[in-house]
Amino acid sequence: MANIKQTVKLGVFTLAIMNVTAVVSLRGLPAEAVYGMSSAFYYLFAAIVFLIPTSLVAAELAAMFQDKQGGVFRWVGEAYGKKLGFLAIWVQWIESTIWYPTVLTFGAVSIAFIGMNDVHDMSLANNKYYSLVVVLIIYWLATFISMKGMGLPTQQPLSPLASEASSNIRVLPRPLSVWPQP
Repeated sequence: MANIKQTVKLGVFTLAIMNVTAVVSLRGLPAEAVYGMSSAFYYLFAAIVFLIPTSLVAAELAAMFQDKQGGVFRWVGEAYGKKLGFLAIWVQWIESTIWYPTVLTFGAVSIAFIGMNDVHDMSLANNKYYSLVVVLIIYWLATFISMKGMGLPTQQPLSPLASEASSNIRVLPRPLSVWPQP
């Protein structure tokens, strides 16, 4: 099989939708339904106060370091040193490590209520082994799809987080570990 290198760039619209879906998740929709159309104000407020400034800062920092890779680690590391750069990327990793299982657990419990029998659905939603299996399947399926999408097996990083790490930080897939190289 020929080794075809193809660069895929994310467009502005794709990045915008990724950020919006990270903030506006399915989890809050039932609570927001009570507010009806007035919740549109809060979405607009969040976009103006959070999403737009964050995207402008990221665009400015990415433009400053066009010739270098590293993302958050590079940005903080260049400004404040490698130790604080590592701390920044570690805090981001920890946040993801806590956020993903929480959202996946919510998704697993929501999936349990798809059935027609309310008693069975409730018992399935309360079953911790069901939730664990669903979370692990979705988590590792997403990890596998991410790795295949990156063209593995190659020398590319295994994790989306690795693209933000510098060459002096070794990053394994999220469930494993992050540590500085000696």
